[in-house]
This record gives sequence, C-alpha cells and structure tokens, in this order.
Amino acid sequence: MSIQSWNSVQSAELEMATSLALVTPGEYLPRQGPDPRLLILLHGLTGNHTQWLVRADLQEMADRHNLVIALPDGQRSFWLNQVHGLRWGAWVGAELPALLARRLRLSPDRPLIGGLSMGGYGALRAAFDYPRTFAGAFSLSGTLDVTEPAFRGRHPDLYQIGFGSAEAARPEDDLVARAAGSAELPPVFASCGTGDRLLDQNRRFAEAMGRSGHRVEYREGPGEHNFAFWTHWLPVATEWTLAAASD
Repeated sequence: MSIQSWNSVQSAELEMATSLALVTPGEYLPRQGPDPRLLILLHGLTGNHTQWLVRADLQEMADRHNLVIALPDGQRSFWLNQVHGLRWGAWVGAELPALLARRLRLSPDRPLIGGLSMGGYGALRAAFDYPRTFAGAFSLSGTLDVTEPAFRGRHPDLYQIGFGSAEAARPEDDLVARAAGSAELPPVFASCGTGDRLLDQNRRFAEAMGRSGHRVEYREGPGEHNFAFWTHWLPVATEWTLAAASD
C-alpha cells in the first residue's frame, strides 16, 4: 500500500501539530497519468486517522479512481469549530485542502469529502460550511441530527465542549434544519443501515434535503453501525460522489 504518514503537521487553525495519513495511487510517485483528485476521509468518534486504513481497501479505491485519500485525525471533535475547544471545522474544511494542494501533485478539480458516523456529520458539515471548496460529500451512518436528546444524553461532555451547551445546539450545528434551507450545497450521498440506531435521523436529513431541492442520493440497506456496513458502502458512496461531482 502506498501510504505516507505525516505525524507532525502544524495547523494554524488548531494552533498545534496534528497527524494524518495519505493513500496515493500506485502510479503517483512515477508521475504517470493524470494528476489524482483529493478525497478527505474522516473517522468516527471511537477511531483516529488510522481507522479506515486497517478496515477498508483504500489502496484499491485510490488506484481505481485515481485518488489521493487524506485521513486526518480529529480526535473526538465532531469535526467542528468547538465552542470550548479547537477549530477542527476550519482545519478540515479550509486549511487542510489548501495545505495539501500546495504540497501535493493534485488535480485542479475540487476535492471530495466523506466519513463515517461522527465523520459523516463532519463531512456534511464541511460541505455546508465550505460549499465552494468541495465538489461533493458523503456520509455513512452519519450522526446527522445532533439536536436529539438521546445524543446529548450519551455524550454530555462532548456536547458541552463542542456545541457550547448541554441543552441545545447552535443553529449552524443543526444539519437537518440547514438541509431544509436554500443555501448553496454540493451533491450529497448518505446511507444508513436498517438496523442502525441513527436510521430515523438519516431519513429526516434526506427528506429535508429532497424537499428543499438539494441534490441528494439517500440509500438504505441491511446492516448496523459497524464496519461491515461501512466497508460495503464506501465504494458505492465514492463512485456516486465522483460521478455527481463531474456532472
């Protein structure tokens, strides 16, 4: 596997060094063929930047679609600009794509972003916050309604740090409400397993997107909140998002 580990990347937005991994297509170093497109792939709440590496065949995906896949570390941040923490949203949505464009040989096409669970929220949040940065976004079993009382009850400490209150999220944090609006947004793919506890909120998000006229592809299938589901749907999500970004 063509992997690069960047273990001390200085971020102005985070005001600290952070880590990420890169998976490059096999022909990247010999400089053969067209320049690859960037896909930023985000991990979930219990993972780190290596989570996808050990669970999915990212090399095959990078080779098949001529992608550089960037795997940043986001700790347990929900990939947002935390009220009482760090600016993870600005890092992954703005600073990281610009940094990689400077340091790597990449296609001029706008990057894609996707993720699982917490990373699904982060990917779609980045698409809402930086719609002109990303050409498409996808979420696999995303935590797409952070206003749910059950979510706040499971993670009160994270909620307080990230969203600023144990009782309510800020308007900009509510993706279901934002999906119902008319703001600019790139194409979005979302999927969730029929046995996943997050199924209802994924349905609400997709329905809101559809009613407002945003381009969304929502799919369900057998599965729960685990890597058996995510590794099955990752290639599907990537292929749809690439095609939608090219339209």
